[in-house]
Amino acid sequence: MSLAAARPAPPPILALKKLDKRFGATHALRSVDLAFEEREIHAIVGENGAGKSTLIKLLTGVYPRSTGTVYWRGEPVALATPHEAIDLGIDAVHQEVVLCPHLTVAANIFLGDETTSGGMLLHRTMLREAQKLLDDLGFDLPAGAPLSSLTIGQQQLVATARAERRGTKFLIFDEPTAYLTRQETASLFALIRRLKARGVTIVYISHRLEEVFELCDRVSILRDGALVGTRNIGETNEADLIALMINRTIDQVYHKESVPIGGTILETESLSGQGFHDVSVRVREGEIVGLYGLIGAGRSEFVQSLFGRFPATSGRLCWLGKDVAVRSERQAMNLGIALAPESRRDQGLCLNLGVGFNLNLPILDRLSRGPLLNHDMETGAAERQIRDIRIRTASRAAVVSSLSGGNQQKVVIGKWLNHGAKLFIFDEPTVGVDVGTKAEIYRLLGELLHKGAGIIMISSYLPEVYELADTLHVFRRGSIVATHTYKDSSHEAILTEAIGV
Repeated sequence: MSLAAARPAPPPILALKKLDKRFGATHALRSVDLAFEEREIHAIVGENGAGKSTLIKLLTGVYPRSTGTVYWRGEPVALATPHEAIDLGIDAVHQEVVLCPHLTVAANIFLGDETTSGGMLLHRTMLREAQKLLDDLGFDLPAGAPLSSLTIGQQQLVATARAERRGTKFLIFDEPTAYLTRQETASLFALIRRLKARGVTIVYISHRLEEVFELCDRVSILRDGALVGTRNIGETNEADLIALMINRTIDQVYHKESVPIGGTILETESLSGQGFHDVSVRVREGEIVGLYGLIGAGRSEFVQSLFGRFPATSGRLCWLGKDVAVRSERQAMNLGIALAPESRRDQGLCLNLGVGFNLNLPILDRLSRGPLLNHDMETGAAERQIRDIRIRTASRAAVVSSLSGGNQQKVVIGKWLNHGAKLFIFDEPTVGVDVGTKAEIYRLLGELLHKGAGIIMISSYLPEVYELADTLHVFRRGSIVATHTYKDSSHEAILTEAIGV
């Protein structure tokens, strides 16, 4: 036997033994045994509330573990603080970017590790080095721009560049492509593969299972806080993963309701405004109208105009057969238009207030007697929505920020269901949401259609609008370039129309 053959295999870069985490009566992680090998891309999948976010926070030192042991290169470590995790080489790029929007891209990349001389910040040096790093990574971003001027997807790329500069050895990506364009996603995947080749271990958390199969070496499945299995990518498939995650078949996820199409609710004719032009669409009772395109194609700008946030500058808008000019959000709500926005945390929720308050926010006037809220009516309205749309929360008083991403999205949808509307606009309704919650959201959409509502759905995830939309409009550069009826085209043709090649 050769010396090489006799040499023991190196330990995993990170290993968890009986890792457990409790929050009072909530058992978030249950005795998890899991090992991550050096130079692998290891996916973690599971429903919202399965324990993925808790696991990330334990590995990055945000939460202390209740019991169990963490081994780094075979040696036990405390991981008691984020600084300890960073010093070891553990870092994370989160779905909701945690950077400083008022600082430049370069300042964020160097944040906490600024270049100085004689106690003075060397701004030009950091700007030059940050731009070189961004260019080397293939990110088409200006280092001198304020972070707040970038899209959410671009901010995630900045967070990735920051982790790369720190010399991270173990990098966690939490839903990294949720807000990225197709081109940005390709750049990110190329970077992840380069990091792997240089010896970095990648933990990849995503609800987009096709990305898991394209990118990863192994996948571990969490359900209700417990590890239910780890598979080599080549030895499993999407249907098997879904069954392990939620005990449900893939056919039950994209379930489309069969609803008769009724009368016209809203119609636009050559409508133009900030970020879009000459858009003509029609939405009817019982119909889902899908809007697909790359980020910045004008889809969100168009629906923001319908909701009165940025009023149209020209063209015609007809509501239930009458011409109208929607000049404010209140006017849109009074007509019967509801908008669940793309960024639930920034635009759709009051994160530090209770679940019940958020659900009732659009209808507080209905729950009041004079200047005072009726406690019984308020409680009843909130509890009904929590029950009907299956929001997982400790109580209606729990702050929304304590909920998983999928349950936060349910709160956004629930508040508009409470309000009631004739036209519901859902901008990226399932971003960062697991397949089980997606199925529940699609069920809710079906219920709205049966009640005679119309729906406009924006999604950057083509399979979603392809499977659900009765009419699908493809946006590019601010206008509609193609329109399809239900499944009358292919994924490839629609992507080509959106990209313009």
